[in-house]
Amino acid sequence: MEIMESGAADTQQKHEEKYQEQTEEKHFHVLAVDDSLIERKLLERLLKVSSYRVTFVDSGDKALEYLGLLNSIDNVKATSSSSSSSSSSSYQSPRQDQGMKVNLIITDYCMPGMSGYDLLKRVKGSYCKDVPVVIMSSENIPSRIGMCLDEGAEEFLLKPLQLSDMEKTSASPSKLA
Repeated sequence: MEIMESGAADTQQKHEEKYQEQTEEKHFHVLAVDDSLIERKLLERLLKVSSYRVTFVDSGDKALEYLGLLNSIDNVKATSSSSSSSSSSSYQSPRQDQGMKVNLIITDYCMPGMSGYDLLKRVKGSYCKDVPVVIMSSENIPSRIGMCLDEGAEEFLLKPLQLSDMEKTSASPSKLA
């Protein structure tokens, strides 16, 4: 009788572990930053397969605003410049008190205004320093790649991104657990 109960307990534990893993993936929140609508759509397709929660923004400033890292001077600049831009991405500021946490930031390197490298430096110099940042670029420039990795980027991925890039990144939920 104990053997059967033990087997049932093992099965129950496996189901609980699988549920926990699925729950972690569903609650895994990715902040994706790219100024190109086409690249954001491609990234959206790649990330939707994984069932992550994804928030898209089209600039480093908006990423900082989302993370709550803009100071009041930056907020004035962002407000005045965003009123004149025609952005198709919608986002809202995070509600940290409601458990809205970013687990991964994926950003383009080359964007107008703030580069992905500048965003990386701001994130790593803040309370978000433990959030993995993945930089992506269509340009394979070794010095740029090295600079980003030295500054704390988790990965540097070359565009166009593939599903395998997302699966192998060391910042995926299964590898962060």
